Amino acid sequence: MDPLSFEFVTVEEAKKVLDGDPAAVVPIDWTGLRQTANTSAHMLAPDTLRWLAQLPREVRPLELFHTYPRIANQLAALGHAAAVSAFVGDLLIDKRGDRQGFPGGIALELSRLQEHLLLSIQPPDIDVSDI
Repeated sequence: MDPLSFEFVTVEEAKKVLDGDPAAVVPIDWTGLRQTANTSAHMLAPDTLRWLAQLPREVRPLELFHTYPRIANQLAALGHAAAVSAFVGDLLIDKRGDRQGFPGGIALELSRLQEHLLLSIQPPDIDVSDI
C-alpha cells in the first residue's frame, strides 16, 4: 500500500476549499420599487392636517410632517391607531440593514407617537379588586 501524501494548510484555507467562497452580497437596488415623485407628495393633504390636529400636542410629529410630508400623508391615510403604530414601527426599525435613520429629532418624535399609539390600542388594566 502506498503512503498517503498531504500538505499542511491553515484552517482558513481548508474552510475555503470545503465550504467554497462565500457568495458575494449584492445590494438591492430599491430605486425601481420606489413610488414616482409627484408634486402632491411634497405637500401635506388637508386630511393629514386634520389628523395631526386630533393628536395630543405633545405627540405631534411636527418636524416629520415638515420634512417628510409624503410619510405624514401615509400615516394620516392609515387612520386606525394599530395600522399607524405598525407603520411607525417599520419606520423606526431598519429591516433592510442599510438605512441611515431619520435626522434630528424625527426619530424621537416617532418614538413618542409610537408610545402614544400603543397606549391607545392596549386595553385598560383591569383591577381584580373591582370584580
